[in-house]
Amino acid sequence: MKDESRIQSIPLFGSPTVWLIRDFLSEEECSHLIRLAGDKLDRSAVMNGKNGDSELSEDRSSWQTSLNICHDSVVAEIEQRLAQHVSLPVEHGEGMQVIRYGHGQEFKPHHDYFDPAMPGFAETLNRRGQRRTTVLMYLSAPETGGETIFPAINLRIKPTTGYALCFNNLLDDGSLDVKSLHGSLPVSAGEKWVATKFLHEKPIFGSKD
Repeated sequence: MKDESRIQSIPLFGSPTVWLIRDFLSEEECSHLIRLAGDKLDRSAVMNGKNGDSELSEDRSSWQTSLNICHDSVVAEIEQRLAQHVSLPVEHGEGMQVIRYGHGQEFKPHHDYFDPAMPGFAETLNRRGQRRTTVLMYLSAPETGGETIFPAINLRIKPTTGYALCFNNLLDDGSLDVKSLHGSLPVSAGEKWVATKFLHEKPIFGSKD
């Protein structure tokens, strides 16, 4: 069980709301999630706003797999801990994505929210609401490169194993925060592993994903 006495939330920016949770995961939990991903990785995809389909994109070159909310007891405990720190129930979260970035791999700047003007997002928005909060849990840090960037606010975060980076995709009034634009710089040496969570405005537990 994780010793939560060392966990500390550190505000980084006000709008968008960005904060870092220090020592959120133990080394054992990080290693466990990486082992679960193992040889189950596929090329990371993006969602097409025109039709809602997942497709490969030159903007995203990582590899990933998804874990069910109750995949095992370790995953379930992490999910519960995360829900407490972002003030949203477990049922509001998509399944955890475990992502590996190798040499030169990146995710160019993008938004995690769904553009309501795009017809391919209509069903998801109706069932789940917007992705309110994104959490990036750093499972291993590369030797160099791989920083998370927010170009609109000139913020750059270096991955630290066990830390969780959180940010809101929406403003307090529920409108889209365009300044939540973010990306992952290319890894220049080593590997970067991340576990990503998207938490929605509405409960989604038991839905198709």
